[in-house]
Amino acid sequence: MELLPENELIWSPVVANNRMNRKRIASGVNSYEKELKFNPEAFLNNQLANNNIVKWLDLCCGEGNALLQYANTLAAQKMQQHFELKGIDLVDQFQPIPPTIKCVKFEVMPLVQWTSSEQYNLITCVHGIHYVGDKLKVLGTALKSLANKGILLMNIDLKSIKVHNDPDNLFLKQCLSEQQIDYNSRRKILYCEGPRDLVLNLTYLGANDKAGPNYTGQEAVDSYYVSG
Repeated sequence: MELLPENELIWSPVVANNRMNRKRIASGVNSYEKELKFNPEAFLNNQLANNNIVKWLDLCCGEGNALLQYANTLAAQKMQQHFELKGIDLVDQFQPIPPTIKCVKFEVMPLVQWTSSEQYNLITCVHGIHYVGDKLKVLGTALKSLANKGILLMNIDLKSIKVHNDPDNLFLKQCLSEQQIDYNSRRKILYCEGPRDLVLNLTYLGANDKAGPNYTGQEAVDSYYVSG
């Protein structure tokens, strides 16, 4: 099996053509609320009591519809000055930001190149991590980027993370448990409150873009690691 490095993986048809999160909005039908069983708008509204500025980062944001839906609500309530909403995606297919919206920014980049000096009240990644090579690097960066009581919610399938000589991912599951990072294996959702420094001592080897469909029924990418 040939493993692809990140610079080749991003041009894979499986990665470049994925449509898992292009259209989703924040709440309602075909939304983050339905997918994550969590209402980002309600959560962020509640954060304002303890923060001067509330920040939401949406990784693999697709067209950015979830951020724009919430921003339009904030604009109608004249609350934009208290919020910063940012979306990152591999391709520039974002919906246009209306001139009335001042609190939304979009950025084009592979997630493995993402670094952050900011702390976010909410970080979401809805089905996007399935198409990333070094999934654990992205997870580690996201965990470090949480505010003190910030929340990370991410669709992730641990079966797509292949650690040499650990076919059942017992090591990774133990590490997540020790760090009090919740993983729902049935719903394939990772949840964490507050920042973490996830040290795994694993070396990334590359990705297999021919792994076939994952639990979503869509083709996805398997990521390979070795201890040390």
